[in-house]
Amino acid sequence: MLFCSKCGKETTEDVAFCAGCGASLAGGQPSVKKKYLSLAAGIIDIAAGGFSLVSMLFVAIVMVVVVGDGEIPLFMALIPLAMVIPGVLAVVGGIFALRRRSWVMALIGSIALVVTSSVPGIAAVVLTVMARDEFE
Repeated sequence: MLFCSKCGKETTEDVAFCAGCGASLAGGQPSVKKKYLSLAAGIIDIAAGGFSLVSMLFVAIVMVVVVGDGEIPLFMALIPLAMVIPGVLAVVGGIFALRRRSWVMALIGSIALVVTSSVPGIAAVVLTVMARDEFE
């Protein structure tokens, strides 16, 4: 894949001007190969965030089954909810990272992932920070 050196839009070798920004692609402006750090960060965010969401759903179901007819104390009900929010943020941030749309949102998603799963979260944060120049 080749990309415009000015705006980063994907292009082919046989065009003279970028379809995204109109920059000349010939005459000394070499196309830049895209890095895939944002792709890796997005996949980690979505996979680990999705796993977190499924696990918290499982925890909530188990809590309802174990407690049975009795009421669940409020603090116990808030535990899965508190873990769902970072999971959702991680998935949303992963989508932004895959699309290379908003570096800030991708970084927020990666940081939120640290709350739910530390090792993949740290890897996603590092990859997102290193992929800063890949975003629009």
